[in-house]
Amino acid sequence: MLLVGFTVYFDIDVWKGLLATLAVTIPFYMAQRLMPLADMLEQMIDGFKCMLPAIGTVIAAFIFKDVCDKLLLPQYVMDTLSPYMTAQLLPAMVFLSMAILAFATGSSWGIFAVTIPIVMPLAVAVDANIPLVIGALLSASSFGSQACFYSDSTVLAAQGSDCNLVSHAVTQLPYALLAAAIAFIGFLLLA
Repeated sequence: MLLVGFTVYFDIDVWKGLLATLAVTIPFYMAQRLMPLADMLEQMIDGFKCMLPAIGTVIAAFIFKDVCDKLLLPQYVMDTLSPYMTAQLLPAMVFLSMAILAFATGSSWGIFAVTIPIVMPLAVAVDANIPLVIGALLSASSFGSQACFYSDSTVLAAQGSDCNLVSHAVTQLPYALLAAAIAFIGFLLLA
């Protein structure tokens, strides 16, 4: 909570926010005599070591997303699917294409930044149901975040539960695919 508070309130980067959080937390723990300073520092170092693989995977996912953006992958996907874009099919096609893209890139938030400027004018042009199209984008990014084995939420959930990353991703994939199939059918029926 302190980390978020420092970074948002003082508008600083996460590294400075982490240092400010430690500057408050360490004296707070020492004043309460909850643990000796040596044990506290050892626990912090162990925590950093534990999170390094997760942080590395998340950084790799952001790099992969940037590469896909530079290759214009989202625009290519939208251009390829444009013949199928009618008012009735747009929400389902947006969901399907963006779910595949979110799964491939491991980026849930990047989907909005890249595709909203493409999808919204198209939705207005074909007179599609705008809230349904926005729901398709939200659902697609949620699917990609849950199904992709190197997305930030999957990596952090596996790391937090001390579970093997691939095992965690494989066990949640059937549920994510079932939800995606139901969502796709729903977008077809509701349009």
